[in-house]
Amino acid sequence: MKIVIFSGGAGTRMWPLSRQALPKQFQKLIDDESLFQAMVKRILTGFDPEDVFVLTGKDYLETVAEQAPHLKPENILGEPEMRDNLAAVGFAASYLAKKFPGETMAAVWGADHLVKNTPTFVKALKLAEKLAKERNVIVKVDVRPSFPSVHLGYIEIGKKIENLEGFDIWQFSRHVEKPNYEAAEKFLKQGNFLWNTGYFVWELDKIMALFQKHTPEVYAALIKIQEAVGTSREEKVVEQEYQKIPREAIDYALFEKLSSEDQIEIEADLGWTDVGAWNVLKDELASLGGSANVVKGQHIDIDTKDCLIFGSKEGKLIATIGLEGMIVVDTPDALLICPKDRSQDVKKVVAEIKKRNKTEYL
Repeated sequence: MKIVIFSGGAGTRMWPLSRQALPKQFQKLIDDESLFQAMVKRILTGFDPEDVFVLTGKDYLETVAEQAPHLKPENILGEPEMRDNLAAVGFAASYLAKKFPGETMAAVWGADHLVKNTPTFVKALKLAEKLAKERNVIVKVDVRPSFPSVHLGYIEIGKKIENLEGFDIWQFSRHVEKPNYEAAEKFLKQGNFLWNTGYFVWELDKIMALFQKHTPEVYAALIKIQEAVGTSREEKVVEQEYQKIPREAIDYALFEKLSSEDQIEIEADLGWTDVGAWNVLKDELASLGGSANVVKGQHIDIDTKDCLIFGSKEGKLIATIGLEGMIVVDTPDALLICPKDRSQDVKKVVAEIKKRNKTEYL
């Protein structure tokens, strides 16, 4: 099986640390390694380096090579431009289908995820590979929701098919991408929904057939890309055809159109967290460290409670007095201060920066 780690997101909700030059997945947010490095290490506990690929923006090719030196240079693929994940998944699938006909592919949106249960993660991916080959379906590895998130996709499950190797296997009913709060709360109460982790396993022939069925215009571009891979025309054709693919999430363009015949679900206890915003990182680090405050850098605390204090400049002291439930992120050229429960609105700041054309802060 070939595993593709998708690592091209901008991480706008974690500004001002996450920037276009170095998005959050490449930042050392938790330990002395980035979230991207942690995912590569996690996968390499169960799979060979030559079978692991990374798809990223062309501006991050050197960063990926530096942070993942165990991977073969030819396994680090750069998108010609950022066009959302419909184009990214299509490109990866068509590229691998040409290089490795008849292979199975795992698509892992894991460059900014925390996964505490590594052995379970690897075991679930290996089971997904087996089922994808035997049953010619997309096999997803997903987790139970723990709160009504409006920033994640949901998978409605039907009846339990069986239990294999300690995992419950569920019938797939439908994919719901980023519901509103009322719907997310309803899904949580009903108990028949899983969070979409972004871990898919499929036969390459299967996913290409689904592109052909549900997005024929995208499929036409992908076939031209596939035919050009490995030829002198590859770079030119990829650039020409890639820009024809709509800037759209694959969740809407393809996954929401799938039926129970196309996909099945593996439910796994992964200890999974999508580090999508500062409040999520704060709560996760607090649970690991056993402290209500999470501090990185030099900090003087006077009556400060339930806060994240993140200082990125060595030698700079941050002092806080009487703060509670706040996020403070200090970088050399920008400072963010906001209530913890408004962390999701950081992307509005990024939008305002773009509107004011202050691109030096992006």
